[in-house]
Amino acid sequence: MRASVFAAALVFAVCAPACAKSTRTGGILPGASASDPLNIDAGKLDYFDKEQKLIYSGSVIVVNGPSTLKASKLTIFLDDNKTAPKNAAEGGTSSDRVKHIEADGPVTMVSKDQIGTGDHGTYDRAENKVYLNGNVVLTQGDTVTKGNRLIYDIPTGQAVVLADDASGKDSGRVHSILTPKSK
Repeated sequence: MRASVFAAALVFAVCAPACAKSTRTGGILPGASASDPLNIDAGKLDYFDKEQKLIYSGSVIVVNGPSTLKASKLTIFLDDNKTAPKNAAEGGTSSDRVKHIEADGPVTMVSKDQIGTGDHGTYDRAENKVYLNGNVVLTQGDTVTKGNRLIYDIPTGQAVVLADDASGKDSGRVHSILTPKSK
């Protein structure tokens, strides 16, 4: 019981302030700001102190500002730099320790009027990008775009859909259906 209380306290300290860093402009999901809280709901949480890793499993739902991520499993890798600033007065928050997130699918990401789905998703703090890989479908209203990879740059808001896989192997073409609005 004590370990689960410790893990819950750690998760709150690490993730509650939206994984914000003073040099970043957004949260970890598209459309979220650095001040938006990061809420994670799952069936189970495993915390690995030596590896500095949190694994959420069982219908994981992540809400960050106006965006939602759903996955089967979510793994958060923490920076093991114990000397990182711990509060805003020191130039950051304890959430600065989140360095990488992996989402195993199926993965669904909803942000405002866009829905992105794929087999696997990642977020990398150093790059400040969200990736969806494998059988990617991006919808906005009646517009549908399909490919094998989606790269979303959080600071610029630019999304790129590619037909190749992460290794660069071509797997076809990007396909879009654009439906005109009726009067």
